[in-house]
Amino acid sequence: MKSLTTMIWKLFVAGFVVLAGAFITSQAQAQKTTAKFDQNAPFSSYKTFMFSEKNGARNPFVNEMIMAAIERELVARGLTRVDANPDLRIAYMAASGPNLRVAETSFGYNVNLAYEGLVPTGTAMWDVTTGTLVIDLYDNKSDRVVFRGTAKEALQRAPGPDPIADAKVVSKTVNKGIAKIFKKYPATGKSK
Repeated sequence: MKSLTTMIWKLFVAGFVVLAGAFITSQAQAQKTTAKFDQNAPFSSYKTFMFSEKNGARNPFVNEMIMAAIERELVARGLTRVDANPDLRIAYMAASGPNLRVAETSFGYNVNLAYEGLVPTGTAMWDVTTGTLVIDLYDNKSDRVVFRGTAKEALQRAPGPDPIADAKVVSKTVNKGIAKIFKKYPATGKSK
């Protein structure tokens, strides 16, 4: 009887471990992405892009990975990377250390019930929590953000001493997050 009880207990513990592992894995895969764009921007006329001169990640291997993923997504949408005079400038921030603060980008108007009609939204600041990747696409002529995407839980929370190992740890989540962001990139500037 004791061996049967022990065997049932071991099966219960093993089942619990499997369920806990599945739960943790599902939480790790539950990456939240958002993407917003200016519906009046001429997305169909954007043909070229380049990255801003500032690097957005402290780890050079993660930086290259982010740039490669963004380039892959934009090239798949018919854009070409250039070294000068782009239609779009790409800037991004990888919050892998302390939280950052950035200006909120508004792409339209909000209805304010206190007034008749529509009123422009104001500029506000929001916290970019550690682990978040923010990608901005600027119209080079107007110097305005026309597309902003964010991927939460894309980066390792605490960078370690080995930048190559850190890049390997975040490779899947970074590439997946960027792919999800650019699924919302408009071809014509209108919502689909």
